[in-house]
Amino acid sequence: MKISTMRLIDRFVGMPLCWIAGIFRRFPESQSPSIRSVLVIKFFGLGSVLLTSPALQALKHKFPDSKVIFLSFSRNEEILEEIPFIEERWIIDSDSMTSFVKSFLIVLRRLLFRRIDVVVDFEFFSKFSTLVGALARPRMQIGFALPTRWRRWNLSHSVVLAGDRHVTESFLAMLAPLGLKERALSLPRISSSRTADGTLELPVQVRLWRADIICINPNAGETSLDRRWEASRYRDVLEILLEDYRDVLFCLIGSAHERGYVQHILEQVRIGNERVVNLAGRTSIQGLIELFCRSRMLITNDSGPMHLAAAAGLPTVALFGPESPTFYGPLGNQSINLYVKLGCSPCLNLYDAKTFRCPINAKCMKDIPVDWVVKATGMLMESVKVPVLVESTSV
Repeated sequence: MKISTMRLIDRFVGMPLCWIAGIFRRFPESQSPSIRSVLVIKFFGLGSVLLTSPALQALKHKFPDSKVIFLSFSRNEEILEEIPFIEERWIIDSDSMTSFVKSFLIVLRRLLFRRIDVVVDFEFFSKFSTLVGALARPRMQIGFALPTRWRRWNLSHSVVLAGDRHVTESFLAMLAPLGLKERALSLPRISSSRTADGTLELPVQVRLWRADIICINPNAGETSLDRRWEASRYRDVLEILLEDYRDVLFCLIGSAHERGYVQHILEQVRIGNERVVNLAGRTSIQGLIELFCRSRMLITNDSGPMHLAAAAGLPTVALFGPESPTFYGPLGNQSINLYVKLGCSPCLNLYDAKTFRCPINAKCMKDIPVDWVVKATGMLMESVKVPVLVESTSV
């Protein structure tokens, strides 16, 4: 199903059901210290799913004997396999309405017949995740706070989502009702030794390349295409870098439905395009990890692969505009975040499910100049540590 369809269903069907469920919700006044099973829910965003890792690690550290169950959509199944601290992975297939219903009924049976002590809902104000948590009948249900009755009635504990700090800190703060204090922010390191099968997915040209590889992700998740830097800018960067680094192979990445967009950029490159490979839709998550572990650096928009690169230890040039790197930037100290902060920045709002469409045509992304990206690339290629580049203007 398209995300837009899922949002409509969540809004017009989910809200009345949450109201009904909330009327009958009752939580025990005293909470038993015994926690044997925890259901963690995060449906949307490959990067967001990965960023729950520090919270999952803290949860297992506090309750080592508890079973952590992670519920997500099928599009995140591969990345869940790369996250430790999870004993069971429950998957809802969101490819079509039929597969959604069938897989949800399987999950529903588990919810009704398994004991779930605590539900930790990492979704940002989703009605569906709230309902799923209610069906588990936990002693505690923790989620982000909203000034609405349907949300308050269905949560035993609510946590404020802070927009002025990294989202990973808010995920960790979600565990405060369980007696956990915030811990250091770090992602589990993903290495190619764990993903040997991914090697075979890479083209022979990539597998046999003995010099540096630079990955480029010109895409952004379908939840907000305003996060994409212009295709012509990526073409310009590619042409400059092909001239500057004549022994480097450039791999353009993306999903299967983004392959045409990536190919359009490649076809515009006028020089050296024999050293540019379109891998969009040709690798699994394991294959992408293998590619990152072979590469020198990544140039990317704000997206899921940006966070995957951070977990693989790959230096990254990340372009931000509608979203702030303060809230969603890659973790670690190997990234250069390019961010033109306008008077309206950041404009993406989790309270409206990131449905905002920019009235000035994503000027914050258009204002990132090509030479910023080229300069940042040179710094990472020379292993020079630099601060975040920010330009403040107004609209």
